[in-house]
Amino acid sequence: MSFTRLLVEHRPPVAIITLHEPEKRNPFSPVLIDELVESLTAIAANEEIVVVIFTGSGTAFSSGADLRVIRKVTPMEDREEYDRILAMNRLIWNYPKVTIAAVNGPALGLGSNLVGWCDLAIAEEGATFGYPEVRAGIASASVVPTLMRAVGRKAMNELLLTGRPITAADAWRLGLVNRVVANGESLAAAIELGGEVARNTAHGLAFTKEVVRTTMDMEYNKALDYARDVRLISRLHPAFQARIDKYLSSREERK
Repeated sequence: MSFTRLLVEHRPPVAIITLHEPEKRNPFSPVLIDELVESLTAIAANEEIVVVIFTGSGTAFSSGADLRVIRKVTPMEDREEYDRILAMNRLIWNYPKVTIAAVNGPALGLGSNLVGWCDLAIAEEGATFGYPEVRAGIASASVVPTLMRAVGRKAMNELLLTGRPITAADAWRLGLVNRVVANGESLAAAIELGGEVARNTAHGLAFTKEVVRTTMDMEYNKALDYARDVRLISRLHPAFQARIDKYLSSREERK
């Protein structure tokens, strides 16, 4: 599988997807979006991969939407392109494997969106995050459902209505990233975290993601019932019994 805007590396149990157009600060062009969807679809079927890490080439994570395309298209053509973005959004938000953003530099617009779509995020000290669409006269739209869940209404409004970028420390304070590391260390930290996550069973991780994603929008008591049922389903998986048997055997051996 060959790509022109991505670098894809498999280091089971981790796969690393690098947005790769560094001279343009890794914008989300139509080509990049198509390649992301293709690569993620293939990785989803690979049982050796448990965690997918996103990072950027060069000094930026991503500068956001590709202005070279926006300048050329009509509003209706832009709507068709936006549908492709929404398809990518849904794919990553609902992805069965754990996703981690390793934010190595500025993440703007769709770049910040990608960070929000991921399950976990690690940012370098020099990284910045922003949603500058309003400054260009464009509504910050698809980011709202994600950002509302990540940081809450008031913090989201300040980010979107000012268009002002924030530091990695501010992103951590708001809950947009899990931790901040030294410059140049985000990918190594993400790989280490991914390895820790991948020591758990893939089916257990997928079921847990499903509960988190679904109960976020449910009434509390219904969410508890749903979580109970998913837990029951997860216990029916052969991997659960294998883990239990292995654990009990190791306890017997230590006696």
